[in-house]
Formats: sequence, structure tokens, C-alpha cells
Amino acid sequence: MSTSKIHSRSLFDFLILCVIFVAQSIIVLPQSPDSSKIPTADLLSHPQTDSIHHVSSTNFYKTDSIFSFRSQKGYFPLLLYDFGEQFKAPFKMNGRQLVMTGAGIGITALLIHFDPKIDDWARVQKQNHKWINATSPVITRFGGDWGVYSVIAAGIISAAGRNEKGVETSLLATQAMITSGVWVNIVKIFTGRERPIANYAYSKTAGGMWYGPLAKYDQDAIKKPVSAYDAFPSGHTATVFSIATVIAEQYKDIKAVPIICYSAASLVGVSRLVEHQHWASDVFVGAIAGYLCGRQVVAHYNKMNEHAGGYITSKAKIKPELALTQYGNQIGLLLKW
Repeated sequence: MSTSKIHSRSLFDFLILCVIFVAQSIIVLPQSPDSSKIPTADLLSHPQTDSIHHVSSTNFYKTDSIFSFRSQKGYFPLLLYDFGEQFKAPFKMNGRQLVMTGAGIGITALLIHFDPKIDDWARVQKQNHKWINATSPVITRFGGDWGVYSVIAAGIISAAGRNEKGVETSLLATQAMITSGVWVNIVKIFTGRERPIANYAYSKTAGGMWYGPLAKYDQDAIKKPVSAYDAFPSGHTATVFSIATVIAEQYKDIKAVPIICYSAASLVGVSRLVEHQHWASDVFVGAIAGYLCGRQVVAHYNKMNEHAGGYITSKAKIKPELALTQYGNQIGLLLKW
């Protein structure tokens, strides 16, 4: 795919992503809390009260809105904070986290050693099984554009149905996808590992050649496809695990949800092997990156909202109400839902 096509698709994806923000602000954003606190009797007994002012919808450009660039509850300030916390995380690990990190490095090293043998198994699966040949290309796309579009669609549907938690989950998933995508691509640039599909045609080195930092920008690299330099880690796997982790954390009270989410994400990871796009170690590290970013995004959001309403929607439920109201010397009906 040419660079211009990649940039065009990225811009198109970003514009679609923005639709969910607008949709949730227009459809889901609740009434001003002042209107719900004014009894009908008070409205009738104070003829000079501007009741129309009290029942107007909250302006989503105000300080605590999702669109705010000043409030810590705004989408973009939260996103920037997430980047900062994830960057500092390796320097603030406790003893348990250091042990887990060491275990992860050990597993990665072990997988790198066995990558050629695992790839030998994966590369013949589509030839040996028709159902794998038919389903693997479909499954693998959920780690790419289909996964992104699914999150956007879920957010818009949730907004239309006034499902506050659904909108919240979709927005958190986009933050996890963005952060994991940035870190994964930085590592790709500095490792320059050859994908299996490129390895078959070029270096033929067991486990793929590691060309090192900025290798794909060398003059020799221009003669080869991007797949020759961007295997480690797997971006598709990171994306799908970031989505799965956010959903699993948001709905962990339903026991089946985490099982379904991580199982589906694992299938995408396996499909990357079967499609000759990644080595097993690429997939493992991508999964860890997506999982950690998803956990951090949800944890920070929950911490921000321990003693306050969410930055996306109010937690208060608005009950349907039909009441008599007065504005100046005019009397009318107030309908809330």
C-alpha cells in the first residue's frame, strides 16, 4: 500500500472516530442538574424565575466536557495523561511488577528462539485446513480496520440508545488503541524486524532478520516492502488486546465477558501467525502492550471518577417528567425524558 493511501485511510479513520464524540454529546449528554432539583411547586410560586434557562441542555464545550482542553476530565487531556503515565510506568515499578516484567522478557526470549519452528507449523495450516483458509483472513482484520470500526459503531449505537456505559467503554477503547498503537510503532522503528512473509523472499534468516533502529529509512530499505522491517511487535494484536482489555475491565462483573474478549483477541493473534504476518514473539509482545495500555486507561479513568461523575456522561438517571411551569406571565408544560 502506498504512503498516500495509508495517510488517506488514517485520516478517514480519524474523521469517523470523531463522529462518536459528536454523537454522544448531542444525544447522551444529560440535562443540567439544576432543572432536576427544582420542584414543580417552586416553579409555579416564582413567576419571575427563568425556568427555560434551568432546563436547557448542558453545553458540551464547558469546562468538564469531553471536548475540554483544560479539564482533566476532557478526552484529550486524559489521553495525554495516559501517554505520560505509560511512559513513566517502567521507572516506577514495584517488586511484583519487576518480577512480572522479568518473566515477560524471559518468555519473549524463549519465543524468539522457537519462532522458526512455530512458523513452520503456522505456514502450512491454511493449506491443510480449508476452514482455516476461509476464516483466518476474516479474523485477522479485527486487529485492524474492522476492530476500529466496530468500536466506533458500538459507540454510536450506544449513544443513540442512551447507553452511557457503552459510550464510556467505546471512548476508553479508543484511548487504549491510540496509546498502544503509538508505543508499538515506536518499537517497530527501533527493532526493524523482518516479517515471515518478507523473510521467505529476502533474507531467509531463521526467525527473520533484525535490521535495527531506523533501518526502513535507509536507501536500501526503499527497495523492499515495509513488511521487511516492521514485524516486532504485532500492531494488530496490540489493537485487539487493547479493545478486549477495556471491555473486559468495564464488564468484569459478568464472568463470561473477559473470557470471550480475551479468547477472541487470542484468535486474532493466532491468525497473524497463520497469515505469515508475524512471529510468535511479535504476537506475544503485542498482546502484552495492548493489555497494559487497556488496563492503565481504565484504571486511571476509574480513579478520576471515584468521587465524581464520569467525564463522558452523568451517572444520574433522569426520570421522565411532565409538569406545569411558568416563565414570566406565561404558563406552559415542562417535559423531561
